[in-house]
Amino acid sequence: MEFWNLCLKLLAATISSADYDRWISALNCKEWDKENKVLVLTHANLMLLNTIEKNFGSSIQGIVNGLAGQPVNITYQAEVSENQEIENEPESDPNGQLVLFKKKSKEDTEDQNQDVKAVGLLPSLTFSSFVEGPSNSLAFAATQRIAECPGTNYNPLFIYGGVGLGKTHLMHAVGNKMLQNNPNCKILCVSAQNFMNDFTTAVRENTYDQFNNKYHNVDALFIDDVQYLCGDKRQIQNKLFEAFEKLVPYGKQIIFTSDTYARSLKAMDERLISRFTSGLSVEVEPPELETRAMILQKKAMANNFHLPDDVAFFIAKHLKSNVRELEGALQRLMAYHMFRSAGPVTVEMAREALHSILISSTAQLTVERIQGVVAEYFKISLAD
Repeated sequence: MEFWNLCLKLLAATISSADYDRWISALNCKEWDKENKVLVLTHANLMLLNTIEKNFGSSIQGIVNGLAGQPVNITYQAEVSENQEIENEPESDPNGQLVLFKKKSKEDTEDQNQDVKAVGLLPSLTFSSFVEGPSNSLAFAATQRIAECPGTNYNPLFIYGGVGLGKTHLMHAVGNKMLQNNPNCKILCVSAQNFMNDFTTAVRENTYDQFNNKYHNVDALFIDDVQYLCGDKRQIQNKLFEAFEKLVPYGKQIIFTSDTYARSLKAMDERLISRFTSGLSVEVEPPELETRAMILQKKAMANNFHLPDDVAFFIAKHLKSNVRELEGALQRLMAYHMFRSAGPVTVEMAREALHSILISSTAQLTVERIQGVVAEYFKISLAD
């Protein structure tokens, strides 16, 4: 479809070629309803689709909204076909290494496993692409230290904070740095949902050995959004405890991210709470105005897009919630500039391009926003 093809061209110009080829290019447009502003995107694999939505959803949303001229409802669906071959499914080798869309031949498996040393790491999420500020300085310093000496200090590392503040970015940055230092390092980076899905599959298919092999035989295990393991999930929590005991005592690094401090997790096994807090817990808070502006500038520079200082501060002053919100606004401004204006980027252009976003941001008065404003004004942390 022409509309989605335009979106793909802009996405290719705004994210790294490695990320585009690995993740975005496999997306298909099933439906574009211009009148009702509904876009349905599909992918051959549900697990990878969830990864794409989580890590690139804001970029896709910003570009789609920019091209449409108003907010678009984007739905992500896994493709289902009775004739779909199993060979198109991703597969994990015994070490938990992921091969994307490989054919089921022994030769392909062996060749691919030589190249792939980690699962789930996004190569674009590095320390160099992260913007450090007062709100994340402790977490930034701790993750850098871990990347250089994994398994020795701060093990486990528990990073907590609100949505879209950089917790996942820092976790991936550790893994990418570890791989840079030691290309043979085995790293497994999964969401809590994928951990649960893997265990459910192991129960259903009686493949416990494969599950254990995947999660126990690694040099580093990173689990994102561990709060989703709370609740009546004792068996799953027990499997996480087992993985912890198989790794940390033997110098294997574990990193967890969560939306709240470990002691605040409800219906979580006390043994896990104890393990979560046995290492270092660091909070990532909403970025300050200057840091938000720096984030916008750095993202713009990475995309070869000139963003004047006054425009960066204009956007940063109005969007205070999280980094993903900033990224989405930048993507929308870039799309607007590319397809609707040939002149220089100005505050007036940003105001026009981001009109609906700015209205929505102003209208949404939430407890979290009030807390953020108060904390920023008095220069205190949200925890205080």
